[in-house]
Amino acid sequence: MQFPAVWRRSAATFAAATALILSGASAPAFAAQQPVKYVNLGDSYSAGWGSLAPTAVGNPVYLSPEYGGPTCLHGGPDDVTLFDQLHSVAPTGDYACAGALVGDPNSTAGVPAGGIPTIVQQAAEASRDGALNSTTGLVTLTAGGNDVNFGQIIGACAADPSPTAVGCREAVAYGVQLANGVDVAGTVAKIRGYAANAKIAWLGYPQLFATAGESTTVIAGGGVMSAAAAAVFDKGTDQLNAVLAGKTRSAGAQFVDVTPKFNGHEIGSADSWFNLGQYTQFNFHPTADGYTQGYYPAMVSAIKPAQLVKG
Repeated sequence: MQFPAVWRRSAATFAAATALILSGASAPAFAAQQPVKYVNLGDSYSAGWGSLAPTAVGNPVYLSPEYGGPTCLHGGPDDVTLFDQLHSVAPTGDYACAGALVGDPNSTAGVPAGGIPTIVQQAAEASRDGALNSTTGLVTLTAGGNDVNFGQIIGACAADPSPTAVGCREAVAYGVQLANGVDVAGTVAKIRGYAANAKIAWLGYPQLFATAGESTTVIAGGGVMSAAAAAVFDKGTDQLNAVLAGKTRSAGAQFVDVTPKFNGHEIGSADSWFNLGQYTQFNFHPTADGYTQGYYPAMVSAIKPAQLVKG
């Protein structure tokens, strides 16, 4: 029987390959792909604070006496934990601490009172440990909320009963003013000084409160503040994110917006992903669901770690 030419070529190729294998000759090897080396920095939202309330542990990477004991605290498994489990990611260190500030990235002062290192101090510690260097391919962080006194703004808005939330508006406006002074560019530059080849992803903050008119809202403001104040506070979160996003992109880094992933899961919604209750130190931080179903998918879809893998 006469086979088509293409079949004859395929048959010849197969026969040649079989002979090569039987002869013991080695086939060309493909270079193994190297997962991206990854370091996490940041504040409580990067540290998984609240994911296992009421449990919290000291971050084990801060063991030197200058930190004064377990003052850098972490939560439990979170978005970073899931991110670390991706085949495309090779974690080399998690240096995030609840309560961390951006602060002054150019300051030569020691660790702030309380033993909580700033973002740049976290990066410096990671560099000393050998976790952050020229082979690092990805750095993630959340930061800025403590610099604008996030907790105090919540308190001011919760205490404002006025119909138009005048006091809340003033507190939010001052917070936005402080946000404009957050040195994102200096922080990104310092991180780049340690990890020149890394992609730097600065993650934003979710809106905290359900507002009137949303289909998932059970009580606007979640019983924490009035509906008017909740709307003002959430708008303030959007403004903070916008400021951080603009500064981050201007510095040549990536900003990751997480707010869409939390839509319908704010405090006061039918299915909240935030702590609120007896464990007050974890209040207004995501639960395990918030980290794993909110932050984690936002990180993966925006950062696309598989595309950072080196062949």
